[in-house]
Amino acid sequence: MPRWPFEPPGGLTSALRIRRLKLKINVVGERAVGKTSLIQRYIEQKHNPEYKGTLGVHMQRVEVELPGEEEGDLMLATVALFDQMGEHAIRENFRDALFYGTDGALAVCDIERPETLHPLADWIRAVSVVTGGVPFRIVFNKVDRAKGSTIGPEESAWLREQFPNVPTSLTSAMTGEGVDDAFSGIISQAVDAMLAMEKDRKVRKALRHRILSAAARRDTVGISKSELFGGIRDAKPDEIMEELDNLVRLNLLVQYDSGPQTFLKSSSAPASFRYQITPIGRKVAASPTEQDLVVE
Repeated sequence: MPRWPFEPPGGLTSALRIRRLKLKINVVGERAVGKTSLIQRYIEQKHNPEYKGTLGVHMQRVEVELPGEEEGDLMLATVALFDQMGEHAIRENFRDALFYGTDGALAVCDIERPETLHPLADWIRAVSVVTGGVPFRIVFNKVDRAKGSTIGPEESAWLREQFPNVPTSLTSAMTGEGVDDAFSGIISQAVDAMLAMEKDRKVRKALRHRILSAAARRDTVGISKSELFGGIRDAKPDEIMEELDNLVRLNLLVQYDSGPQTFLKSSSAPASFRYQITPIGRKVAASPTEQDLVVE
């Protein structure tokens, strides 16, 4: 079922370019905090008060439209929402299978039950161990049933300490309050993180090509680290060193000592070492789009 939380300029038919994305969003938290009901409310715009709880893992897909990077462009994200059973043993024993490929997570607690807040740290840790860290959002559900927030000063202080600057949402699966904002928020966070990663990969690939081109111009003389640092001033020295290591490992550059016959493959080169381009590296340097420059 499509969801359109953002209004594109001029509507869908006026888009200059459409980009399609696939996202995996996990909804995690203790049992009976309302994870399934939140997903049902978001996708189907209804609430089933007789739902008994999730056994195992359920997945539902939704298509979401977002504004593109350029004005008039659109992104269509097919979002797989994974409803995780709030069982600790399942989480610990199968976390790799459960969380692999996750792009973002909603961590849900019950605002009436403060004891469901602290375990979110373990849920977020489990996701982060597998993914290396993805965007997440903390959701305080069942605000319709809370006469007043039962999250007191102690819990608030703990939350700020554990998750500084992490977005939060107040939701009610029963009334729909805050549900669209919570899901739209985590989807936007996940897309932003994905685009930032892509941009970083492009910048790093361009840096690798600049290093190769500089080495190609020096031909058999090679080029030193200090010469690269001076010639590529918009990159940090540690970034240049990391990409030099990548290029050596890809056999596009070789290191050599002040004696040009002493070639090494090690990245731990002293300042006197120089880098010479290989025949393969010369071929790659001639083509900025060459796939040999890809380092994931």
